[in-house]
Amino acid sequence: MNGALFPALLAAFVIGSAFAKSVTAGAVTFVSPCECQGQKSGSRWPVKTDPSPVPLDKSTIQSVTPSQICEWKGPAPNEPLTPETDTRIAAEQKWYNLTGRLDSVKVEADGDITLVLKDAEGKKAGSVGAEIPVGSIWCELRQTVFGWTTQSFPFTFKESQKLQMREQHIITVTGKAFFDVQHVSA
Repeated sequence: MNGALFPALLAAFVIGSAFAKSVTAGAVTFVSPCECQGQKSGSRWPVKTDPSPVPLDKSTIQSVTPSQICEWKGPAPNEPLTPETDTRIAAEQKWYNLTGRLDSVKVEADGDITLVLKDAEGKKAGSVGAEIPVGSIWCELRQTVFGWTTQSFPFTFKESQKLQMREQHIITVTGKAFFDVQHVSA
């Protein structure tokens, strides 16, 4: 499935460091690709799990690469973000098609699947995460991604766990940017 187009809504692109810390240290069990037990809501949960549909007018969606996103400046000082910020700031309102090489797949303590993307050519530094939260509207996407891994069910972990991928993929994910204050480096 190399060169796959991932033509669906992902809850958010995560803009931060290389995923420094997880949300909680409690045990999380993935019963299936779509069902988790013991997960905790992460920071900015209402924004992160925004179910807004992809715009019908595809010309309004900007194409970007992971290295381009890594060059973005963070929110302005007059737009402070905390784990409790439950609205999207102006920079998080726009839709993007993010294309890159799937570098790794991780599961997180909040039940998310995190797709870590790098530039497809591998010539520029930087990685960006695209997250798929728990929820029935994301079930089909979660099944697809778990199909790219060797993971069997059920499984339990604490904090986060990197999954082994069967093969490399170049994918395009569509979503809104999301400044993840939980993973920003100090």
